[in-house]
This record gives sequence, C-alpha cells and structure tokens, in this order.
Amino acid sequence: MRPAELQDDPPNLSAAREYLADPSNVFFLASDGGRGVGFVRGTGLRQLKTLRPQMFLYEIAVLPEYRRRGVGSLLVQELLRYCRENAFEEAFVFTDPGNAAAVRLYTSTGAVTETPADRMYVYRLVATRVPRGIRKGGPRAPSSSPAVGTRGRERSRPRAGGAGGTPYPRSRTLRSRPPSRGRSGRRS
Repeated sequence: MRPAELQDDPPNLSAAREYLADPSNVFFLASDGGRGVGFVRGTGLRQLKTLRPQMFLYEIAVLPEYRRRGVGSLLVQELLRYCRENAFEEAFVFTDPGNAAAVRLYTSTGAVTETPADRMYVYRLVATRVPRGIRKGGPRAPSSSPAVGTRGRERSRPRAGGAGGTPYPRSRTLRSRPPSRGRSGRRS
C-alpha cells in the first residue's frame, strides 16, 4: 500500500512510528492480497467519572473501489471488538450530519446520536469478558485474540503493544473480502 492512496497527505515515517508506539493509539488495516485497502485509527481516552476508558474513532478511510463492500464496517467492528475486550465504556466519532456515507456506516454498525442534528455518534459498549480488575493504569490486555496481524505481520496471537504489556495494540491487519466479480468475470 502506498500511504497516499488512503490519506490526503502521506504520513511522515517518524511520526507514524511515534503514533504506533503510543500505547493509547490503535490502528487497524484492511488488506486484500497484501495491498492495504482501508484503515481505522483511534485513541483511548481516560475519563474522570470512571476508570473505563473511551475510544475516540479519529479516522477511517477505504479506497474508492472497495467502498460499499463491507470494508468500513469490518474495520469499525474490529475496533469495537477490541474496545469490548479491553473494557472500554464507549467509542465515539464525530462527523458532519450531511456526510451520508459516514452517517450510514456509523448507524449501520450500531452508533447512536441524541438528536438528528448531532455530529457525535456513540457506541455504548458492554465488555465481552469481565476484567480481572480495572486498575488505575487501565484495563488489562486480552488473554487471547483471533488471528490478526500486528505491525503488518500475520500472527496467530497478537501481542499487546507498548512497553510493559500495555493494553493497546500498536496495529493490526485485517483481511478484506475481494471485490465481487460480475457475470463478465471483471471485478465490479
């Protein structure tokens, strides 16, 4: 994947390394045959009212030829799965109410708003497991995870990223479904 394909401005390699090294950041990449076709990134935020963190879904992007094929939904669902496994209270994202594609993606994956004019879409989360204890430093890392890649490599069991076993992975790679073929055999 060339970074410029998915972002307006290509990332700075040093900045990308720093971003991935920060244990509060998560990055999931969807790929098709080794080519990056979409990504989602977010940041875990601590709260004042509870020890359970929130996830701010900061950015999601999918290549134009892979849009409306479930790649964005797959990325959001993977981020939400990660949040549930790590006892996040909620995830949220801001978007312009006039951005029909984004509104459709967020509502179809379970986000809600308080009013139709809201710009914030919220996913209320229920942990998929009972954490052994939510400690001051945050929730514990999951004890097992499905086979997804970390830092661009396939692993049967990804490790939590960051120094000292912090609960946030540096990145994961997801496999996307290939584009469907029409009767003519061409990719649609």
